[in-house]
Amino acid sequence: MSVTRGAVVIALALAAASQPAWAGGAARFKKGPYLQNASGTSVTLMWESDDREAAVVEIAGEPSRRIEVKPDDIQEVVIDGLAPGRRYSYKVVMAGAVAKGEFATAPQPGAPFSFVVFGDSRESTGSHQRVVARVRDEVVDFILGTGDFVSEGQKESDWQTFFDIERSLLDHTVLYPSLGNHDRQGRGRTADAYRKYFSLPENSPDPERYYAFTYGSARFLILDSNSNSFALTDQTAWIEEQLQAARLDPQIRHIFVSMHHPPFSVSLHGGQAELREAWTPLFEKYQVAAVFSGHDHVYSRAERSGVHYFVSGGGGAALYPRKARSSRIDVQATKYFERVNHYLKVHVYGDLIEVTAIRADGTIIETTSWGTPPARGAAPLVARAGSPAAPAARPAPAAAAAPRGAGDHVGLFGILGGIVVLAAAGAIVFLLRR
Repeated sequence: MSVTRGAVVIALALAAASQPAWAGGAARFKKGPYLQNASGTSVTLMWESDDREAAVVEIAGEPSRRIEVKPDDIQEVVIDGLAPGRRYSYKVVMAGAVAKGEFATAPQPGAPFSFVVFGDSRESTGSHQRVVARVRDEVVDFILGTGDFVSEGQKESDWQTFFDIERSLLDHTVLYPSLGNHDRQGRGRTADAYRKYFSLPENSPDPERYYAFTYGSARFLILDSNSNSFALTDQTAWIEEQLQAARLDPQIRHIFVSMHHPPFSVSLHGGQAELREAWTPLFEKYQVAAVFSGHDHVYSRAERSGVHYFVSGGGGAALYPRKARSSRIDVQATKYFERVNHYLKVHVYGDLIEVTAIRADGTIIETTSWGTPPARGAAPLVARAGSPAAPAARPAPAAAAAPRGAGDHVGLFGILGGIVVLAAAGAIVFLLRR
């Protein structure tokens, strides 16, 4: 396959920027360091080295610390005892090799936060590099990966390519992945390599294949939507338990779902009927705010019964066309479609959610927002990066909330006001983090 000179330049620049510094060549960070599973008081740091070497992790901040790490092939270090909503820097020293990065702990409920969504990087390294280069310029708290990080889950070389390209992103931004069909391996379609390289919350009947976590005032469900891996049997009962618990928790304002296969899509694969039948009624019943998927290598947005559905599969793999004939339910639900490499940036501030779809060249595809920002007198923005503040006023429980639907979208002045608030929030957080 031929590549353009520009693509080669981008590849070389990204490769150079992504390599950690080391002296003497005694050891090398093969993968990482990269971040996983952040909470308000902890984060997990992982890396793989060429040789089994002991290491030291140094954390700067309050409190600062030094962690001795025993030799192993793949390291998984839990750094705990941290303060919520703080940013820390770290350094890993391993037999003369030194890697540096930073991370943020999850904020307390009521504080604003942002995250990025993209997936389906697979084998297209040039496009994947361009998306990653753009995402690196964003100031966000974490990434939701919509799956298909590699083309062949059993090939270590595919995973190495993925971590090479994302090294300079994942050393300072936590990744929460969902399992794609290409990420599995073998006749049993296991997720052994996926589990080996990711350290995820173990709070489901099949740990790490699907899981849940809380970030600020939001609950996230990361699902295994692969239909031939028991996705629609054991998992469904767990999903409803998680949704019920989230709706009974007064500190949870929003519920987000991420999974590989989309319930609604007008691209090559189309919406997955079995997911619509088994899971979308639960998403509607418990008022899920948004569902993020990949699988179709496009950007599209759909809405049904007050739930927002986004397909973000433009992370690098060959793009798909719009399907010549889509089902009526997919066509009716879909509001926007574009065949493009892209990512999503999501802001959450109080009851306001804003999703911006951004092309790999930095131009904006569209921005969708719903809900309202906190009223005056709510927790100050500085609580996100400084000392914890009192939580913002919370809405009435879901059972007493008005039905969601077309009225869920704010009017013109509400949207403009929300965007101004979000812009101010982003500016303050950016300055504080820098």
